[in-house]
Amino acid sequence: MPRTKCPEHGVKRIEVPWARPGSDFTLLFEQAAMSLVKEMPVLAVSRQLEISDKRLWRIVHHYVGRMLGELDLSNVATVGVDETASRRGQRYVTVFLDMQRKQEPVIFAVPGHGKDTIKAFSAFLAAHGGDPDNVVEVVCDMSQAFLSGVAEHLPKADVTVDWFHIVQTFTKRLDEVRKKERREQGHPKPLRWALLKSLTTRT
Repeated sequence: MPRTKCPEHGVKRIEVPWARPGSDFTLLFEQAAMSLVKEMPVLAVSRQLEISDKRLWRIVHHYVGRMLGELDLSNVATVGVDETASRRGQRYVTVFLDMQRKQEPVIFAVPGHGKDTIKAFSAFLAAHGGDPDNVVEVVCDMSQAFLSGVAEHLPKADVTVDWFHIVQTFTKRLDEVRKKERREQGHPKPLRWALLKSLTTRT
């Protein structure tokens, strides 16, 4: 870009409409980079675009930070909570969803799992125009840490246990009964799969 030399401020680059100030990339390039980052790991995208991952992370942080600044959570009333392993070694990320949003429902993600993640979400909600007291329903698993966190930090919310964990618990108990009965009176081996198939079909 052309440069100007100001006696007071030194050398300055001319601002252009196809790139944001301070960026070494065009807006079109950054748009393509952000589209790829939604689908692939940052390191893989940086190799594809032939730039360093640090430079790509600067683009990501800029646009994510800008969107967080504009995020309005004043209408959040029903929240879904789920934890997932982010990598090997018992490292977790807890994800929060606005159950009323049809597009891009994820509104918050935080490292870790358990009660502290509910506390972090409550603070994030309040910082972006929301009110923890306006949350009337939380969908989560039966983790005692989640349940106690919801009771403390989202006090007006009722908890709905998601169907996957109900079926998982019921299936486990059903299999325990089947094993006990099989020890007492012989059952054919295919009975296990017949029971589980029947259960999953009904749910």
